[in-house]
Amino acid sequence: SGLGAIPAISGANLTGFTDAQMPAGAVLQVIHASTTTEVSSSSGTYIDTGLTAAITPSASSSKILIIYSIQQFMTNAAGFGHLKIVRGSTDLVTHGFGNYAGGSTAMSVSSFQHQDSPSTTSATTYKIQFNKQGGGGSVISQYDDTNGEGVSTMILMEIAG
Repeated sequence: SGLGAIPAISGANLTGFTDAQMPAGAVLQVIHASTTTEVSSSSGTYIDTGLTAAITPSASSSKILIIYSIQQFMTNAAGFGHLKIVRGSTDLVTHGFGNYAGGSTAMSVSSFQHQDSPSTTSATTYKIQFNKQGGGGSVISQYDDTNGEGVSTMILMEIAG
């Protein structure tokens, strides 16, 4: 005898749903950041890559998916180090990077993803830091050479909880 009526959703209108009405897993907002500023380190102390972005979650149950890609140049190809995601002043996750053990220099791109649960609706800043752990020489992020600038990027995605 025909289709039934479409049930109304409280507060919905013809222009769409509010963030609070979106189902779990829905993408609520996307923030993009990039940097071309060259930063160099030859120590184990973590320093900022200059890659940073802020997002204001619409609900405390939201998750934040962090995706980043860092261009790095090593003045000694046998070197290695760590990259770290930081939320405010809280370290979230650290991972290593390295290059082949031949030649005198090496360039690489490190990519990583991490899902965070900040449990807040306040503006939240994420940044990427790096250090040098082993091998000679130094590590440079966003290396600027005669062939053009290196670019590092980060995407923050708010996911409904």
